[in-house]
Amino acid sequence: MLAGLLALAGCSALPERARTHLVGTALPDLLACGGRPDSRGRVGDDDWVLGFAPQVLAAPALSASVPVLGDALKPTVSVSNAESCRMIVRIRSGRVASVHYVGASFLLSGANGACAPLVRDCLIHPDHTALPAGYSADAVLSAREGQ
Repeated sequence: MLAGLLALAGCSALPERARTHLVGTALPDLLACGGRPDSRGRVGDDDWVLGFAPQVLAAPALSASVPVLGDALKPTVSVSNAESCRMIVRIRSGRVASVHYVGASFLLSGANGACAPLVRDCLIHPDHTALPAGYSADAVLSAREGQ
């Protein structure tokens, strides 16, 4: 049980580490570890906001019944836990400028705990691509798939 709680605590720390450790990551590296964003919007020249699909974590429901009048009355209480996280990343000049999270996490996994799957691989196995001179995120992000 303690090992499980410690593992959850470690996972909940990943999103907070990502807020600082992913800043400066090259766009190709973010796309390689985080996957394709499901939304993107240009907010300026070579300045983009990317949205990564929500991750939903569901834990098994817990239920308990307590006999009130012997076996005549046994009210049951059930609690379930579902958490979600959507990651929003700002890209400026081809690099991560900021990382934000939107969603609901609960006490067991900590604040933004549901966001851990979105950033885990980027933090554990980072790439370090050197961007060529004149690299533009505009060319990558404004291109349609299949072109």
